[in-house]
Amino acid sequence: MLEDYYPSNTSYYHRAIEDDLYTAKWGMVMTFLDLNDDSLTPFKGRHFAIIGFKSDKGVYINNGRVGAVEGSQSIRSQLAKLPWHLGNKVMVYDVGDIDGPNRSLEQLQMSLSKAIKRMCDLNLTPIVLGGGHETAYGHYHGLRQTLDINDELAVVNMDAHFDLRPYNHTGPNSGTGFRQMFDDALLDNRVFNYLALGIQEHNNNLFLFDFVAKSKGIRFLTGQDIYKMGYQQVCQKIDDFLENQSRVYLTIDMDCFAVGSAPGVSAIQSLGLDPNLAVLLLQYIAASGKIVGFDIVEVSPPHDIDKHTANLAATFIFYLVQIMAQQHS
Repeated sequence: MLEDYYPSNTSYYHRAIEDDLYTAKWGMVMTFLDLNDDSLTPFKGRHFAIIGFKSDKGVYINNGRVGAVEGSQSIRSQLAKLPWHLGNKVMVYDVGDIDGPNRSLEQLQMSLSKAIKRMCDLNLTPIVLGGGHETAYGHYHGLRQTLDINDELAVVNMDAHFDLRPYNHTGPNSGTGFRQMFDDALLDNRVFNYLALGIQEHNNNLFLFDFVAKSKGIRFLTGQDIYKMGYQQVCQKIDDFLENQSRVYLTIDMDCFAVGSAPGVSAIQSLGLDPNLAVLLLQYIAASGKIVGFDIVEVSPPHDIDKHTANLAATFIFYLVQIMAQQHS
C-alpha cells in the first residue's frame, strides 16, 4: 500500500457522458485509477497518469508565499475544460494525490517517489501537479527507482531559479530539489546533467552561479538569453544538451513567467519568459521523444487572478501531451 496516497476525487471534473470525441473535453474523457489496486497490470501503448502533490511545506521553509498546496486542484479544474484532441488510443488517467499535512517534507517526497515508480511499472507516463517545487525531488527520485544505478536521467527545468541551494542546515525545501539530485548523483559517481531555462540573475545569488560554473553537467540560459536568442538558437542549445541523453525529466516552475501571465505563484516574477515562446520550446523538448515524466509546480490559487496561472499550467499540459502522445513507447 502506498503511503500518504488518496485515489482520485471525481469532483475535480465536470463529468458528462460524451460519445463524440470530436466535441469532448478532458473532464469528460478522464478515467480514474487507484494505484493500490493490485489487479492492475501494465498498460500497452502510450498513456499518461496525473497525480497531485499537495504540499507547499518547502515553500514555507523557503519563506515563500504559501498556497501551492491547492495548486493541483486548480490546475485540474482548468484542464477539465480543454478540448480532447487525443482520440481513443491514448488515455489520461487521474490517479489521485499525495497528501499528508502532518507528515514531514522528506516523508511526502518519498511517498511521491513510490507512487511514481508504481505508475512507471504500469507503463504510465507521470504528470505531477504541484505543490511547491519540492515536488521535483520526489518525482525525480521515483523515476530514478525505475533505472539502473548507472543509467542517466537528464533534467530540464524551466524556472527563474536554479534551486540548487544547500540544505544541510535548513533541511530540504522548495529551493533545494536540484541540489538533492546533484548530491545523489555525486554519491553514485554520476554526472548530474541539468539544463535550466529562464534563469533570472536578480533571483539567484552569486554562490549559485559559482556552484554552477564549477559543476560539470549543469547548463543554463537566462530569461534574457532566451529573449535575445529566439526560438531557433534556443532549440540548438536544447539539442546540444539532449544529444547524448536518452531519458529526460521535465519540470516547469510557473514563477518562470512574468506576473502578468502568472500572478498566482509562490514567488512573483517581474520579468519572465513569454508563454508563447515557452510552449514552443516545451513542444520541441517533447518532440525529442525522451521525456519520461513531467510536472508543473508553484501554482498558488490564493494569489491567482481569475485562475490565469492555473489556466496557463493546464495549457502547457495540453500541448506537451499532444506531442508526447505521438511517440509510441
